[in-house]
Amino acid sequence: MKDSANNKPTVQRIDVSAPPSTFIQALEKDGCVFVKGFAQDKDLEQSLKEVQPFLDADKPWEGKLFPPETKRCMRLIGRSKTVREKFFSHPLYQDLSENFLALTTTNFYDDQPTTYTSHPLLSISITMDIGPGAEGQRIHRDDKNHHARHIKSDKYVYGNDLLLGLFVPCCDTRVENAATQAIPGSHLWGDERAPKRDELISVELNKGDAMLMLGSLYHCGAPNLSKDMRRPMHIMFMCPGVYRQEEISYLSYSSEEVKTWSKLVQERMGWKSSAPNLGWVDLRSPEFLLQSDQDFEIGYKDLD
Repeated sequence: MKDSANNKPTVQRIDVSAPPSTFIQALEKDGCVFVKGFAQDKDLEQSLKEVQPFLDADKPWEGKLFPPETKRCMRLIGRSKTVREKFFSHPLYQDLSENFLALTTTNFYDDQPTTYTSHPLLSISITMDIGPGAEGQRIHRDDKNHHARHIKSDKYVYGNDLLLGLFVPCCDTRVENAATQAIPGSHLWGDERAPKRDELISVELNKGDAMLMLGSLYHCGAPNLSKDMRRPMHIMFMCPGVYRQEEISYLSYSSEEVKTWSKLVQERMGWKSSAPNLGWVDLRSPEFLLQSDQDFEIGYKDLD
């Protein structure tokens, strides 16, 4: 479907009460879909109260990932009960994550077939609050962090996507206050095709609506052209459950013990992010947790 006024593709707007199959078809076709009536005003207001102290304490970013006017709340699932129970746990998001990201395979032990299913995991949860004067992001795919490869296709192929995102704004999002921009259908592009600015559309949502987006879709944060409007939005991405180490022993080691290891061992155990931006803590490569208290408060900058 295209907007006859500008010949650009449009995104389907589907009521949250519709069957999951309707959203699945929309995501397969366009790579994103708008969910009407996803959240209640009282829950949005409460969630914003829960994250506001962390937004207020955030420091300006040094680098290209975010404009300095953007404030962030990392570790969102643990810091907002409302986001955790009302938005992240919403049956629609969980059902669609299972559909696109769960992996089921059958393997043999000797001559006996055994079938296993790996269920999705939370990959990231963060609140982005874009302030007036903020510049827009570079157009990108979020699955770049997993070094995903994309082959051009006229039809959606299951197993290619590594992420399914949920975007829940706490206000109306419009062009003026940095409505997210995306290129519907770009999830079917191969890696050889570059995105262009004139292909972007603005994700204008009413308060209470949400957007679902595949990680292979080209998109970007937009500039905030207003003088006094902020745009807070809760963002979550799920990934396939196999995207983790087989042995997660690092969860059992204290930072004091890890400090005694060589830098090589620290990095191979997971105490260093993977370029461009994977495996971080509070948007910093995790080795900062092994540094002195004086170095702990260093400013944010691009992970790569």
